[in-house]
Amino acid sequence: MRSNDMAYIAAVCLTSERSDRVWGWNSRSYEDRTDLHKLSTYLASKDKDSWSKRVERNFVDFYTNDEILFDELSDLLPHRIKHRFAPENQTQDILNDSVANLAVKKYPHDRYQHKVYLLPHKMKNDKEAKRKYIDWLKKQMPKVTCTPAIEKWFISTDWNWDRRYILVEDESMLLMMKLRNSEVVGRVYNYVLYDK
Repeated sequence: MRSNDMAYIAAVCLTSERSDRVWGWNSRSYEDRTDLHKLSTYLASKDKDSWSKRVERNFVDFYTNDEILFDELSDLLPHRIKHRFAPENQTQDILNDSVANLAVKKYPHDRYQHKVYLLPHKMKNDKEAKRKYIDWLKKQMPKVTCTPAIEKWFISTDWNWDRRYILVEDESMLLMMKLRNSEVVGRVYNYVLYDK
């Protein structure tokens, strides 16, 4: 399932030949071919953009935003399902919101309302400007979190692939950060309180 499409898997499951050429090293796949055929045939009939998968050893996680697909997939092989998760009614409005929200039962450290990713590569080759920004951030503590590890990372990072974040107390502190150096403020996630 990691490297083949569902139509191919469905076709392979129809073969009765038990060989390493067809089934590879995993004889368990051969033993489970009836369920694999049922699953792969079902998924092959669905739009590839309506679901995704993650394979971990002998487990496969499926993700979808389509409620009908979610229910049908759950009913297809109930004896194979370990866990099934769907958003709770209380969090549905938060998830539908276009703003990046994270539903939490309490704020991190009981105070921080925002998770802010930093973009140090936007100040590339300007270590002095980075140092000044970090010094300013440290003066804002405890309204922001700025650990020694974040400080070292921010100053030494000149590439875009390493993402790290800080926690920010409220909207006014977030606005101050954007006014100070908006180019280093990346994606912002708002923590939204909800109670079960």
